[in-house]
Amino acid sequence: MADAPAFQPPLPRLLPWHAAAVEQLKSAWSADRLPHAILLQGADGLGKRELAAWLAAAVLCDNASGSLQYCGKCASCLLVAARTHPDYFWVSPEEGKQLISVDHIREATARLTQTSYRQGYKIAIVDPAHQMTNASANGLLKTLEEPTPRSVLILVTSRPSALLPTVRSRCQKITVRSPRSDETLQWLRTETGNEVDPQLIEFTGNAPLRALEFATGRFSALNSDMQEALGQLTSGGTDVTQVAALWTRKNDLPELPNRLTWLDLWLNSLARAGIGGSADLFTFPARSAHLPSVSAALNISALYGVVDQVRALKAQLTRTALQRELAIETLLIAVLQVIRPAAPGH
Repeated sequence: MADAPAFQPPLPRLLPWHAAAVEQLKSAWSADRLPHAILLQGADGLGKRELAAWLAAAVLCDNASGSLQYCGKCASCLLVAARTHPDYFWVSPEEGKQLISVDHIREATARLTQTSYRQGYKIAIVDPAHQMTNASANGLLKTLEEPTPRSVLILVTSRPSALLPTVRSRCQKITVRSPRSDETLQWLRTETGNEVDPQLIEFTGNAPLRALEFATGRFSALNSDMQEALGQLTSGGTDVTQVAALWTRKNDLPELPNRLTWLDLWLNSLARAGIGGSADLFTFPARSAHLPSVSAALNISALYGVVDQVRALKAQLTRTALQRELAIETLLIAVLQVIRPAAPGH
């Protein structure tokens, strides 16, 4: 395409928790009933993109006759690995943008209607599909309603409810489900060769690939940094302006959603401890506790109100017009007000 995508399309890869989805796809292929439009859905961090790439490569594989497979050796598979297959294209937001433009969708659907360069299938992947504009989504409808022979459209999403109902209803849903927590831990141990903090599973929402990103020191560093910042705030060693400025510096900005996730989980653990009335020290996530308990009884309703603020802010981070530093200051003031009601402005 004329404009570079925000990322290089991933290479085909199957992961242990893909097994059920792969079996469903293989059964459809064997019965000659592979859908022309597939909605590949599931939480973030489960490798849906890698699975979509595998499906595309397997459908295009020169050796995929009776069974759906990606041999990795034929001419088609080598073209996929080199990201130069002429009948395989990936649609994603342009560099620096959040939404998939209608022009990119039109180009993809036009290519699906053309004759295959290699006299086989044509595959288009839209990822993440929930970031299409309404015009982009509507641009898919003709292709969904009147597909050309031997063409497959794969929509990848972690938010299927954000897609137009007319798009969802015309796709075959394939759901990638999360593994059990113990399976995720075992996979992480195998991948890293080290023991993994079980609380990393909760921090990442049991998303194995996301957990892998944090499993080699990044999680510990974030955890220590957050505890230090909150400890300084609660003790008066720093103020919200300084912390907000630090968290929203250009080099630190990519970690801001992770900080908000940490804060969300910590506030929830604080609420649970407050309800139980059994904790002298509050911390999440960590094996050791550094943050002292609050001196007054917690207002649990107000505490959960701050949790809602954290989640709303995290959802707004993709908006370019958001004044992040001011938003973080406001949020931290709310945190202090609920855990230090006697001194809300400190």
